[in-house]
Order: sequence, then C-alpha cells, then structure tokens
Amino acid sequence: MKHMTGILMGLLVATVMLAFSTGAVMAQEKAKAEKAKMAPAAEKMKGAPTVKALLENERVRVNDVRFKPGDKSKMEERPDRVVYVIKGGEYKRHYPDGKTENVKLKAGEATFIKKDTSALENVGKTETHFIGTQLK
Repeated sequence: MKHMTGILMGLLVATVMLAFSTGAVMAQEKAKAEKAKMAPAAEKMKGAPTVKALLENERVRVNDVRFKPGDKSKMEERPDRVVYVIKGGEYKRHYPDGKTENVKLKAGEATFIKKDTSALENVGKTETHFIGTQLK
C-alpha cells in the first residue's frame, strides 16, 4: 500500500509539474505572438525591403532598412525624416503622379527628406542599408 501511495504521489507531482511547464510554454508563445503583432515593420513581403524597428515612441521612429536589388517599398505618405546611409546604392523614387527621380545614396552620408508620398526602389546591383529616422 505504501508503495502504491508513493507511485500515486509521484504521478500527481509529475502531472502538476507538466501542467505548470505547459502553461509557461503557452504563455511564452502567446507573448511572442503578441510581440510579432506589435512589430509590423519587421515583416518581409516578397520584393519589399527588410525593415526592423529599432526605436519607436510618440515623437520618433527609427528603422534599420535593407533593400536587395529590385526591392521596392510600398507607396505611402512618410513624414519628415533623416536617413543615415551605411551601404549606399542607386534608387528610383516613384511618386503617385507617375513621376520618378533617380537617387544615389553614398555610405556615410546623412540626408534630410521632407514629408512626401513615394515609393523607393533599389535599381542597383547590390544590397543597400540605411537607418531611417522619422519625425512624428
């Protein structure tokens, strides 16, 4: 009987431990899913640049941005911003009225861009990389 009680107690402890560890894993997965929902800038669509949010608050948004050759951002309104170029390249800026503008960004340069609605396309042969700071 003592042996049976010990086995039952062991099974009870194991069941309780499994329940707690399963709950902890589920809570971690839920937290990861919530974090992923909160960071849409980190999403990568085919043919779109990779954008990783580094900082965001009520006054500023800082993104780490990488464009592979052929990548094009979506057409949208962007606020005043500063871009610091880590690895430069050749771009084409597209405007809603169909006009385009050729842009060359050089490594080490910082540039200010006024609020506009546009899309940026890497028309060069290499990946480009910059840090974009948008003012809110």
